[in-house]
Amino acid sequence: MSHATATATADESVEFGRLLTGVLLTCHESNVYPSATVVDSASALSSAQHQSPTLARLSTMRGLRGLLAVSGRRAAASGASSSPHSVLFARALQILSQPEPVRLHKLSAPDSGIVELRLERPEARNAIGKEMLKGLRSAMDKVGADPTANVVLVASSVPKVFCAGADLKERRLMGPSEVREFVNTLRATFSSFEALPIPTIAVVEGAAFGGGLELALSCDLRICGESATFSLPETGLAIIPGAGGTQRLPRIVGRARAKELIFTGRRFDATEAVNM
Repeated sequence: MSHATATATADESVEFGRLLTGVLLTCHESNVYPSATVVDSASALSSAQHQSPTLARLSTMRGLRGLLAVSGRRAAASGASSSPHSVLFARALQILSQPEPVRLHKLSAPDSGIVELRLERPEARNAIGKEMLKGLRSAMDKVGADPTANVVLVASSVPKVFCAGADLKERRLMGPSEVREFVNTLRATFSSFEALPIPTIAVVEGAAFGGGLELALSCDLRICGESATFSLPETGLAIIPGAGGTQRLPRIVGRARAKELIFTGRRFDATEAVNM
């Protein structure tokens, strides 16, 4: 290793340590648990040391540095009178402490054996981005490995929405290969729902559009509230439902009705869904 490389590596280590330690100390002083983002940053750095220590540090630093930069700008815009250090890390902590987009909850007796899988991304109406997709896959792995799980309820913690479909804002930033990989992974994840050896029930309140409806279709049963609305609007974007909608919808409502819903992309309510 050259002298310049060694110096750069040392500087990177110091900066990473300062960022991560600052966030963890704020968590400790505030008497709260750090989010998985912080814990993953520390564990990822440790596990990657022997493979590529510099790249591991740089990757995690970029995430924390960007997060802290955004926090600092927001704090400055709000005109906070606190010290820069406390404002910076308080805002970072606030963001890092946000709930994960997918959460598993095991019910207790007399409902033991029931696992709730809750979608919790209110800022995007539960739109499925990379992080939520990662959370869905992780949740399926945990449920599949849990011998005490007897049934899964897929529901939303966000009022008036089940799932708004794929995160199109995030998708616009992807290249063609990334989009292809994302759609393939989404399709495989929904197939994992379908292949679970226990019953899966979609509990739909509010909007289930695009990938949200495809998620519900991949479950064994669907229970709808009166406010539930459904749509496969992809044709309006010059694409087709890519996560199983073209296959599962015809099996449930028939080919002719499925073609009409997919071709038009129109919305239908819970009453029409039940009748179909």
